[in-house]
Amino acid sequence: MPSTSVISNFTNAKSYSVGSFTGNAWGNPTAALLSDSGGASSGGNSGQYTQALGMRGVAGYLQIPDSATISGIIITVVVFSISSFGSGNLTGYLDLVKATDSIAGNQKTQSFTAGSGGMYTFGASNDLWGTSWTASEVKNSEFGANLGFSYPANNFYSVSIEQVYATIYYDYVDSTGRRGVYSTVATLRTN
Repeated sequence: MPSTSVISNFTNAKSYSVGSFTGNAWGNPTAALLSDSGGASSGGNSGQYTQALGMRGVAGYLQIPDSATISGIIITVVVFSISSFGSGNLTGYLDLVKATDSIAGNQKTQSFTAGSGGMYTFGASNDLWGTSWTASEVKNSEFGANLGFSYPANNFYSVSIEQVYATIYYDYVDSTGRRGVYSTVATLRTN
């Protein structure tokens, strides 16, 4: 099947309180926009939540045809490091945002292991996160993702996020009637 990918930076990163994510702010959230800046970091303990790390602005650069049908969204989180003073894993939460901080669809969760880092994926090539998406919604400059963490009780954690990127899958029939499934990759930062 034909495929295409476009790599683009997010243009905005912020730490903000939303829902249960009202705890510790992310230090220097815009550092997650650059590969050589050490990433955005936050820490907490005793059952706390971080604030949300909101990544926005990537979709304005996506070259998805306006008539395309979105078929899936994957968000990949690359962790620089997770330090732990105690035992247990922390839980990562990820929401997609359609526009103006409007959370859309189902929240995804995943266990993150303490250690030097790793790559974690949320969603799938056929996962719409419990809602529908149009090409204009994913191309909106406010489309993005909110990432937050909760920490187990009686522990202290520090997490540093190196990179977050989205892979958007879509179906498209071109002017000659050819069909295909395409993927577009939008990256939080370049290498």
